[in-house]
Amino acid sequence: MSSAALIRHITPVPPHRARGPLAEVYAQVNAEFSSIGPAVMMMSPAPELMAAGWSLMREAQLAGDVPALEKAVVALGAAQANGLDYDIEAFLSMLRLLGQPQLADTIRRGEAPSDSGLAALLDWAASTGVAAREPLKPPFSGEAAAEHLGTVLFTHFVDRVAAAMLPAGLTPGTLDPGDEPPFDGAPVLRPLDQDLRPGATLPLLDGLPTAEPPAWAAGGPIGTAYAALAATAAQGSGLLTPAAASVVAGVIAEHRGRRLPAGDWLERSLSGLSQDERTGARIAILAGLAPESITDEHVTTWRATDRRLSDHCTVYLLAYGAMTAVTHIEADLTT
Repeated sequence: MSSAALIRHITPVPPHRARGPLAEVYAQVNAEFSSIGPAVMMMSPAPELMAAGWSLMREAQLAGDVPALEKAVVALGAAQANGLDYDIEAFLSMLRLLGQPQLADTIRRGEAPSDSGLAALLDWAASTGVAAREPLKPPFSGEAAAEHLGTVLFTHFVDRVAAAMLPAGLTPGTLDPGDEPPFDGAPVLRPLDQDLRPGATLPLLDGLPTAEPPAWAAGGPIGTAYAALAATAAQGSGLLTPAAASVVAGVIAEHRGRRLPAGDWLERSLSGLSQDERTGARIAILAGLAPESITDEHVTTWRATDRRLSDHCTVYLLAYGAMTAVTHIEADLTT
């Protein structure tokens, strides 16, 4: 089965059909991070979101001065907080490709890394964005803050989208080009020792909505990318009526954007909306708080309310719910 066939709810744009900004994003991802697998293609019907998301990931996780090993551990911790097998396995594989197979095996067994600094980063990241825990105090300060915060916030965003759009239990394989891929088009990681210049993705953000960059980013490219992603994803609220958007914002704020199981709380929160309004609000709330609970029926029912709703709209609605949650996680981590 190909990468494209694994993506739920939309038909992705494959690299050979990409044009304009989407083609530019694909080219940068392919050169600097990995080949184009399902976790990259899943947002391809919305190139604006692709550009802003890639910019935040690249500027926070791949460029900068913090060692790649530390940021891989942070991303792994956030993936654990989301319970997303795809990213957990991806970052365990990344640790192995960084020359740390024992560290990967230790974390897989649920044990603490022997390096106290890495253990603290993993615990901190795993404590973020989940209802059952209050986030721990960040084990870093100063110049490292922007890279670690940008990494953990992007991971919470993309893992929520991936939990909604990728099949449960899907894993990317070892990411090693020498190994047999688990499916056609499985991603292959590019060399991790590239010296990437900060800010190279910022031209991709030209023309996108933006907001005031967060203070924690200290005026750097990470803040610019975060502000663009937040503002671009927020446009997804326009797919809902004002009443439905208000309910979405209120429910996600009530739970501080933290992951929790779907339950009766969801339908109770929608009780004041019409049946059609509920279809979109339900998806957006789940995208922020319980994205693995979004079903094909949820999306099909919503799209049946208006024939103009497209794959582009679907990606925007999921991103809106996910990023609304992330903005609350960001506030909890930085205030």
